[in-house]
Amino acid sequence: MLAVINQARAAADLPAYSLLGGLETSSAVHNQLMADGCGLSHQCPGEPSLGDRETAAGVQWTAAGENIGEGGPVVDTTAAITQMAVTLTNHMLAEQPPNDGHRLNILSSAFTHIGIAVYRDSQGTVWITQDFSN
Repeated sequence: MLAVINQARAAADLPAYSLLGGLETSSAVHNQLMADGCGLSHQCPGEPSLGDRETAAGVQWTAAGENIGEGGPVVDTTAAITQMAVTLTNHMLAEQPPNDGHRLNILSSAFTHIGIAVYRDSQGTVWITQDFSN
């Protein structure tokens, strides 16, 4: 998924995102909450806001963003899970204004770092969370 995102950034003359451990932590925790029953939501009940989640994960930021998605069901293979995650990301990149918030996050010049989480639940649904910061 990172390769797809960074290819799109390169095509838009933007620098590649670098992975940041704290963002990987914040995205993984949020992704698991969604899969565990919260559903597709940027803030699950009782969960801190995105900025507070990133700060708690040790990220120092002045700009933060998040993309989330779900798809499937898919079989439990790395190839199928990866393909769904890439498909969801490509759908985000294909968004058109005014409903293109995911695309704008991916192609933002305000963000420099990303954390990515991908999880397949027992029903075969693939959940993705992409957290961004500067």
